[in-house]
Amino acid sequence: MDGRYIVGVDGSSPSDAAVAWAVQRARRDGAPIVLAHVRDPEAGMMGEDFARDEERRGTDILRGVLDGLVGSGLAVSMVVLDGPLPWALAQAVTVHDVVVVGTHKIGFLHGRVLGSRSVQVAATVPCTVTVVPEVDLRFRRGVVAGIDREETAAAIARAAAAEADARGEELVIVQSVRKTRIPRSELPLATAVAAARAAYPSLQIRSRVSERPPAEALLDAARDKALLVLGPGSTDAARSPIGSVLHDVLLNVNAPVLVARPADARQLVGPVASSTRRTETSG
Repeated sequence: MDGRYIVGVDGSSPSDAAVAWAVQRARRDGAPIVLAHVRDPEAGMMGEDFARDEERRGTDILRGVLDGLVGSGLAVSMVVLDGPLPWALAQAVTVHDVVVVGTHKIGFLHGRVLGSRSVQVAATVPCTVTVVPEVDLRFRRGVVAGIDREETAAAIARAAAAEADARGEELVIVQSVRKTRIPRSELPLATAVAAARAAYPSLQIRSRVSERPPAEALLDAARDKALLVLGPGSTDAARSPIGSVLHDVLLNVNAPVLVARPADARQLVGPVASSTRRTETSG
């Protein structure tokens, strides 16, 4: 991995879950971790004293997490950024990084409020994003890839296959379609399977066509899996990368969701160092 794991940290239990996920991955990939706290964007409007208190609070939260990783052998740094959260993270990453944010395990009725931040982050940052819910992942096995169209099928499948291969687990590729007479061999699913097999010939791969609504089919497939890999809703820079399917999945997330963006599809954004208010390193 060429980039870093940049983890949103705010002292909540969802952010703790995000840190735990990123630590496991960074150890696997030999990648550095950046613990990022985004300061309240209204702090400065409340006066200098309030702004200093907010920065101090964020620094204390980060130091608490950083101290817990001393001796981990990982390269870990921390940074306090100025919000709003999605914009601050977007300005602090490169296309090679992976942003990791936690989210409450939610249902659709409450998700439009509680889950909106993860949707905003996934829509704004120009790199791969992972949204981690508060679920017990100890007994989860396997990776699911969601396929929707031909132009992104191979890239999503290869990204998901890389994850499954690294874990030594199976890959399940899912496409949801309306009732159609199109042969299975002509669906984007076939392209995805072929791409995954070509990249990882020894990987166990299963595929599934569902006539259920896409978000429902993906969430059902992911309910006992370790990871769900999706692509952005659109690769057109003029359109939002969050489509309705990805939006609904993130608001009802039941497994870590990795929204894969190929590094060569985006231009470089300013590195973390240029946005740092205070940085420390451990390990």
